[in-house]
Amino acid sequence: MSRLLPVRRRAYSGGVLLSFLLASTGLAAAQTYPDWEGAWVRRSAGVFDASKPAGLAQKPPLTEEYQKVFEKSVADQAAGGQGNNPMSACIPPGMPRMMIAYGVGLEFVITPKVTYVILGEPMMQVRRIFTDGRTWPEAPEPAFTGYSIGSWEASKPGGNFDTLVVETRAIKGPRSYDSSGMPFDKDNQTVVKERIFLDSTNPGILRDHLTTYDHALTRPWSTEREYHRKRNPVWQETTCGEDEHQVKIGSEHYYLNADGKIMPTRPNQPPPDLKYFTSK
Repeated sequence: MSRLLPVRRRAYSGGVLLSFLLASTGLAAAQTYPDWEGAWVRRSAGVFDASKPAGLAQKPPLTEEYQKVFEKSVADQAAGGQGNNPMSACIPPGMPRMMIAYGVGLEFVITPKVTYVILGEPMMQVRRIFTDGRTWPEAPEPAFTGYSIGSWEASKPGGNFDTLVVETRAIKGPRSYDSSGMPFDKDNQTVVKERIFLDSTNPGILRDHLTTYDHALTRPWSTEREYHRKRNPVWQETTCGEDEHQVKIGSEHYYLNADGKIMPTRPNQPPPDLKYFTSK
């Protein structure tokens, strides 16, 4: 299979390029950015494809190899395990999973050169979407949020910016699409493309048309997320590790109860191997 990463190109669209050219001649129109203030909260379950039920019913277009990983994860969770869900060990959701919008939702902070997407729960993550016209670096540092380059577009000629077009690469693993453990390819060559914009009839709804390209997929997987605006949110700070009750010993996951005792997570689970413990 050929690599998925597209050929390097200029990151800005024709509309943004026109703005740059007008600015250089002193004729720039007073284009403004959209009002995305507030918290953007999902109205669906915390699954990747909001149009489908959780688990195997998500029907991701996985290759045979990775479909088996998915099915094994779902079976393990049904038996009380954690399956292929890195977040059970406090690993950040990363891209594109963070766009499910956990907790109180997403916050967008728009500046001319960078748009920030902030997720505060279950752990703090900040996406930086560069809109300054830069090209792709030779080897961007991998991160769970990835490296994002975007451009602003106007849906009407001469109108204000209303759509943010984004491409994200260099996404670090391990990751899954959601808590069911739908897997990505281990090569971490995932590419995510998005079009983010307000609903044309309701400015209280934000839409994210998202397409994932990954070698574990038989074809690109397109989904749509819908967020509803909360104007005056109460922002919360959450640290996953402060309330982490899952304990992994060897290859087994256990549960730490309120008394600090290690408990099984499924029937007939073997006790922890004593080789992982040392006496004082």
